[in-house]
Amino acid sequence: MSNLPTTTSEITAEWLTEALHESGTLPAGATVSAVAIDPAAAGVGFMGEVGKLALTYEGDAGSSPATMMAKFPTQSPEIKTMMRPTRVYEREHRFYAEIAGETTVRTPEIYHVTCNTSTDESVEEEYLLLMEDLGNLTLGDQLAGVSVDQARAAVVGLAAHHARFWNGAGMENADFIPVINGPLNKAGEAIYGASLPGFKEVFAHALRPEMVPYAEAYGKNHPLLLDKFGAMPHTLVHFDYRADNLFFEEDGTVVVIDWQSISQGGGAADVAYFLSQNLSVEDRRAHEDELLHAYHDALSAAGVTGYEFDQFFQDYRVGVVYGWIIPVFAVGTLDSSSERAMALWTAVIERSQAAIFDHKAYEFLEL
Repeated sequence: MSNLPTTTSEITAEWLTEALHESGTLPAGATVSAVAIDPAAAGVGFMGEVGKLALTYEGDAGSSPATMMAKFPTQSPEIKTMMRPTRVYEREHRFYAEIAGETTVRTPEIYHVTCNTSTDESVEEEYLLLMEDLGNLTLGDQLAGVSVDQARAAVVGLAAHHARFWNGAGMENADFIPVINGPLNKAGEAIYGASLPGFKEVFAHALRPEMVPYAEAYGKNHPLLLDKFGAMPHTLVHFDYRADNLFFEEDGTVVVIDWQSISQGGGAADVAYFLSQNLSVEDRRAHEDELLHAYHDALSAAGVTGYEFDQFFQDYRVGVVYGWIIPVFAVGTLDSSSERAMALWTAVIERSQAAIFDHKAYEFLEL
């Protein structure tokens, strides 16, 4: 193939024709005659870039997509160096190439995957995804908080996904998915310590006085919490299961994106992160028990045995306090001039603290 694009603006009609022919997305007799980039749908984040492409075809393109999303790693050398040991790009790209077809939740249709890795750190690794444009679906909104119906659909879909991979089923050869309490995730202790001073400065207004000693002690407890997840029945953990990574179809079915953080460990991590930080405090308190039982019932209905609700609930409490790391991490890439970003993380901090104290989940932290 032609040289791999490294940013949305480098994608050409010729390269797209080759890529889509290779994946079988575009019939051999058709070509991409033009490609337009939608600047309104583009986004550049800490770890990468996403852009929306509109394609014009020549010849009989059949049902080839008129639009698609392109996802690239960051172009920042410093961030690339920082992220390389985490293997997050490899995790996501190989998930789509090797495992996505096994999960029970809907994921975006993939039109092309490049995943060229190297053990030689002097060699530049290459990653690129072309995937389905889900813009016609309803995207979850973490700031507003998901509705109770959306939350129910999200946890039921998650349970079916977890059940599919329960006790490691289907991950026997997936050596690219780290165990949840391995060194890649435990590196979070150092990142937390580096992030905490800035977090306290930016979000002093949102930090409860009673939370301060637990926030200070969290870093040293982070590896211990991961070990608790590691001791739970293993499944394929999304590890970033939040509203902004979920789309909802008209019938309420959930579609899940962003599989960069996948790990093997306790699925309660996903449930707790989602329920404690993606619903309003009022909705969580009013419907949490119902939603937890909906997840556990769906897990049992999918064939999981030997994991009683009482044990799941204790695992959920671990997940509730573990989730505290998320808003503290966020301060490292936060644009404090963004009203939405500040409002989002203030809401998440409020929700997380409320759940931690409602469930006395701070009991898992050693001061």
